[in-house]
Amino acid sequence: MKILVMSDSHNVILNSQIEDIKKEGVFDLLIHCGDKYNDAEKFAEKLHIEKVLNVPGNCDMSIIGKESIIIQEIEGKKFIITHGHTHNVKLNLNKLKDYAKKNKADIVLYGHTHKAQNEFIDNILYFNPGSTIFPKDGRASFGVIEITKDSFNSRIVPLDN
Repeated sequence: MKILVMSDSHNVILNSQIEDIKKEGVFDLLIHCGDKYNDAEKFAEKLHIEKVLNVPGNCDMSIIGKESIIIQEIEGKKFIITHGHTHNVKLNLNKLKDYAKKNKADIVLYGHTHKAQNEFIDNILYFNPGSTIFPKDGRASFGVIEITKDSFNSRIVPLDN
């Protein structure tokens, strides 16, 4: 399974972004970690991705009744998907790490910081794809996670915009 991971697109979808993402091939699933919630469906339509998981972020306050955290098994891996603002990820990952351990997560996807991260901590992958439009670490980006029967790999992909 090949998963496109995005966050913090803030209602800006550029043709150059779509072209850069298409270079990565076909995706089975798009996961958007918030800010802006409805961008997930827009990106999915342009990229012809049928399955979408998305959570609202702190800039999605008009989205009422949607879960701010999704816990879901995908291809045998337990994912936690959140924007991160409710876990204070701009300060540090301590609350998110506690939550991940308590819920026995394999992979934690989050956004909010606009800084990409792809790091194992205590055998849990903490993955922030960065921001597609307003990076705070130098370059706009998205993420790719590929899961096979025996393993998974993850990487941050810079955008040219």
